[in-house]
Amino acid sequence: MSDTKAGVIGTGEMGRTHTRAWRALGVDVLVYSRSAERGQAFAAEHGATAVADLDTLLAEASVVDICTPTDTHAELTLRAAAAGRHVICEKPLARTPAEGRQMIEECRSAGVGLFAAQVLRYFPAYVAARDAISSGRVGKLEKLTFSRINASPGSDTWFADVERSGGVLVDLGIHDLDFARWIAGDVTSVAGTYEEGPHDGLPARHTATLTHAGGVQSTVTAVWDVAGTPLRSTFEIVGSEGVLRFDSSPTPVLTDGSGAVLFEDDLSVDPYAEQLREFLAAIEGTVEPRVTAEDGLTALLIALAGVESARRGEPVDPATLA
Repeated sequence: MSDTKAGVIGTGEMGRTHTRAWRALGVDVLVYSRSAERGQAFAAEHGATAVADLDTLLAEASVVDICTPTDTHAELTLRAAAAGRHVICEKPLARTPAEGRQMIEECRSAGVGLFAAQVLRYFPAYVAARDAISSGRVGKLEKLTFSRINASPGSDTWFADVERSGGVLVDLGIHDLDFARWIAGDVTSVAGTYEEGPHDGLPARHTATLTHAGGVQSTVTAVWDVAGTPLRSTFEIVGSEGVLRFDSSPTPVLTDGSGAVLFEDDLSVDPYAEQLREFLAAIEGTVEPRVTAEDGLTALLIALAGVESARRGEPVDPATLA
C-alpha cells in the first residue's frame, strides 16, 4: 500500500474518520476542502497534505475517497472516473437511483472501481453475527429487529434538508437496511412509518419493515434524537434454533438467547481501516469486496422505498424505484 495515495474529499466527521484509517494503513493522504483554511488545518491535524483545488487532487491521487454531503456524491464520482481514478464513496452511494446508476455505469466505462462504504459489514460484532447465522447457529431465520439512534445533526445542517440527505432512514438507517439484506436476502417489499420532531423535522424517527424474498421480515428503526444522545445500535435475530442479540452500549457485545457472550468487541479492530484495506485489495484484483457499488445502490433503493411507503401509507417494492 506504500505506493497508494488517497485523495480524501471533505473534512467533516467521515473525512476525519477515513483519513485516520488511511494513515493507520500507512497510506499517504491528500485532502481537498472548499475552504482552503479548513483544508490546511485538517491536514496539519491528521498528517495529510492539503491541495488547493480538486483538479490537483484528481491528478495526484491514485484513489479518490468521497466524504462529502450525499447530494454531491454523483458529481464528484463522475469527475474522478473521468480522471481515471478509482472511487470510494461514503454511504449513501447517491441521493437518487438515477445518480447511483450513472455513477456505476461511468466508473465501469472508465475502467475504474467504485466502492460503496457500507461500513457496517466490517464491524466485528456484525461479522460475527453473520458468521454465526451462516454456520447454522440460529437455524432458519424468522424475525430480525434493528435499531440505530444518534443525536440529531441539527436543523442548521445539510442533514436536515431532506432534498440533500434523504432524511434519517436514508442517511442513518441505511446501515441496518444493508446489513439486513446481507444476512436475510433480497427485499421485495418495504412498509415505512415516519415521525418528525417539532424543529424543522428534527428529531425524527423512521421505521421500515422489510419483507425478504424468502418471507422473513426485518424491522429497522432509525432515530435522530435530542442533542447529546449518544450513538447506540442494537439488534435481535431470531431463528428456529436460537437467538442472537447485540447492543453497542456500554461496550459492543453479541450474546445468544441465554445471555452467554458470543463476541465482545475490544475495539482493537478499526472497521473503517478494514474496509479500506479490502477495497485496495479489490482494486489490485486479489479479493472480491464483500460490498459492491450495486449493493450500495440496492441499499439506497430499500431506504427510498421506506420513505415512499411512509408517504403513500402502503408497502413499496424497491424494484419499482430503480
